[in-house]
Amino acid sequence: MTGEDEDVCPICKSSRYLNPDMKFLVNPECYHKMCESCVDRIFSLGPAPCPYPGCTKTLRKNKFTKQIFEDIGVEKEVNIRHRVNKIFNKREKDFESLKEYNDYLEELEIIVFNLVNGIDVEETESKLQEYESQNRNAILANSLQLKQEEEEFKELQRLEAERRKQSYELAVQEEQEKEEQKKQIDREIQRQLATGSGSAEEIVQRVHEQSRKESEARRKALQEKFSLRATAMRGAAGLNNPRFKERNTPLTPFTPFNGDRQPKYLFSVQDNYFDPLLGDVVEKDNNYKISGFSIKEAQKQALIQAFFGIGCDIQKEKQQQVA
Repeated sequence: MTGEDEDVCPICKSSRYLNPDMKFLVNPECYHKMCESCVDRIFSLGPAPCPYPGCTKTLRKNKFTKQIFEDIGVEKEVNIRHRVNKIFNKREKDFESLKEYNDYLEELEIIVFNLVNGIDVEETESKLQEYESQNRNAILANSLQLKQEEEEFKELQRLEAERRKQSYELAVQEEQEKEEQKKQIDREIQRQLATGSGSAEEIVQRVHEQSRKESEARRKALQEKFSLRATAMRGAAGLNNPRFKERNTPLTPFTPFNGDRQPKYLFSVQDNYFDPLLGDVVEKDNNYKISGFSIKEAQKQALIQAFFGIGCDIQKEKQQQVA
């Protein structure tokens, strides 16, 4: 489809060249594109069949939305994922183990894949509706909790912005106090010198030290104030869930054969090997040594490749949490 074809309504053949304000809409039932005027003309009186030849879907006007993505396939997948995720809205903390959570995500991806690609659509929709009816209360609770956590996250952001503002104001205040301290130091020096209670250097050092302690105390009090409020908000948002603490975090993806996490090699590198291929060549040709080539490193790499995977039990490793 050319750029000119994309700017022409397939139903009324109106072109964006003649109507620059023309908007294209799609319906999630079939994702057939048509202009806003055609939607008003065909569906204003109620549900009607899709005007595309061969399409048997019945469409409603209130279901039409503006097309966001240029690729209609991406538009379809995003809408399907949004609809499925509103039903499959559990999160990792709702499961006792990481494997249960991964199985749940795999089931979700299978449903999305089938709906996007038109595979067993009726069976998949039936499965989706059955899950929704059986878990209606849990879905509603998770949705409300997610909304609450979003509000709490916004509150955390507000607290952080307030903390930055207070820090800035504190820095400005400290700068002003420094100017005032300079004047106080001069007055104190004159007073102390007049009374003979110490040298000017001792007086300056004593006043600066006292001012520094007061500034640190104010800054520490401010940080503790916001830290306690932020910690309370995180706890309310469920970020301190005990199930997370039970796991060995952070977890890393499973790598077969121990991969880059092999703690030690199953062999030891000897000082000398019988190597008729490289041994004599490296010893006789100094160009290898000048370039930094090490026959010992080459032999070590060969041993790593030879021993790689020996003694590994994949099933046993899959049952372990890799930290």
